[in-house]
Amino acid sequence: MFDTLRRPVDAAPLAVLRLILGITFWFWATGYLVDDRWRVYFLEPLMLFKYGGFEWVTLWPGEGIWWHFQITRLVAVCFALGLMTRVSAAVLAASMAYVLLVERQIYNNHDYLLACTAMLCVFLPCGRRLSIDGWLSSRLFASKQQSTMPLWIWALVRFQLGMPYVFGAIAKLDTDWLAGQPAGLFVGARTEMPWIGPLFESPAAPYVMAWGGFFFDLLIVPALLWKKTRPLGVLAALAFHLTNATIFQIGVFPWFMLATLYVFFPVGFIPAILKRIKPAKIDEESKRPSIASRRERLLAAFAALYVLVQLMLPIRPWVLPGNPSWNERGQRFAWRMMLRHKDCLLWFKLETKDDFLFVPAGKVMTPNQKQRAPRDPELVRQAALRLQAMAAELGQTECRVYALNLVSLNGRPACAIIDPDADLTKVRRGWWKDDWVIQDPGPLPKSPWRMPLDLWWEEVPVPERFGLLTKMRPSQAEAAFAKVGG
Repeated sequence: MFDTLRRPVDAAPLAVLRLILGITFWFWATGYLVDDRWRVYFLEPLMLFKYGGFEWVTLWPGEGIWWHFQITRLVAVCFALGLMTRVSAAVLAASMAYVLLVERQIYNNHDYLLACTAMLCVFLPCGRRLSIDGWLSSRLFASKQQSTMPLWIWALVRFQLGMPYVFGAIAKLDTDWLAGQPAGLFVGARTEMPWIGPLFESPAAPYVMAWGGFFFDLLIVPALLWKKTRPLGVLAALAFHLTNATIFQIGVFPWFMLATLYVFFPVGFIPAILKRIKPAKIDEESKRPSIASRRERLLAAFAALYVLVQLMLPIRPWVLPGNPSWNERGQRFAWRMMLRHKDCLLWFKLETKDDFLFVPAGKVMTPNQKQRAPRDPELVRQAALRLQAMAAELGQTECRVYALNLVSLNGRPACAIIDPDADLTKVRRGWWKDDWVIQDPGPLPKSPWRMPLDLWWEEVPVPERFGLLTKMRPSQAEAAFAKVGG
């Protein structure tokens, strides 16, 4: 088996992957530079949220994050052209990893996939074909550039790009998803779209989206691998990704996945196309399997370890206690895409020995952060610590912080996700579960609970600690806070 996987094949498919990945990174970095998104995401916030153990990853000084994305664009061009290929891949992987670590709340699975793919390219021979590195090596140093790769390398690339589909299907074995939620909320919010909007008004639309998405993720990889179903698989992928790009506007991801469909075609597909354009001069000696070197065995061992880690990460949500869509445990790095729709209303209460103050989430979070952070208890805890630090700067050194964090998950009636009587400056992130997080979001109702945020306090039981706050509506309370100089 190992000897079969060591069979040398043309490395041209890796060169095409290099080109696609480089272009994708260029557009990803450009997206942050357009309309000063880099400033909105990184410079305007009072705080940036962190992963445990990575608090040391801090923002570049001044406007360094602007340079970060500019340098990433330059390196993306170098990588696409095959200049200093391994170094360029390492810089791209580090660039994406830095962005994901420096501001935790902007995570998405698409960026994680790009980071993993770039990291793999550090160790893969992506510069052996159609690269400036190869041209320079032959012209300046008169050395012959190897033009093949072991077949197992291509199998590893297939594994990486197939994971979002396969584990995306496994993640959709979720009672909420199969019941048509949150798909119903997604399509219900887009009925005004031209052409496709009226289709979303059908009662069947949520189930078509939910079950169609499940079967697409489950079957697309084998459909592309099998010659007889490959044309149908390509058509299904075009329909799926173009629909996602139109409806959800999720950046470069649909285009990257469409461009890399060829990964699941026969490994000779790209070489056959290139041969028609310009026949490649491949050293016949390089086509013969050689005795596995120590370096190749180390790379194979690294690949096996990498595969094991990538298989274990998506298993976490099935092992950790509670609903990951609710408590966010195991939600990340697990290809859990589109499984949750959360509406959130978050207020804090700062208490001292003699007084208290209700503080809206907007005091410590930007509008962009408020869209994501309140749905994750850990990020709310970090925001509470920031509020405590702000109070200490004003001389209130003995300040306790509590949270009224109401969350509606996939159309459930809103309820507290955090114990409102837990002082968030004292609790700690548990390695297995958090006892200050309320683990049960309640059952999924037959029809979605749809209530304007401004009416939540009138419809949802509010704990005694926050009783005085509910004498006004949320919008009135925010206006009152702003009026007194909050």
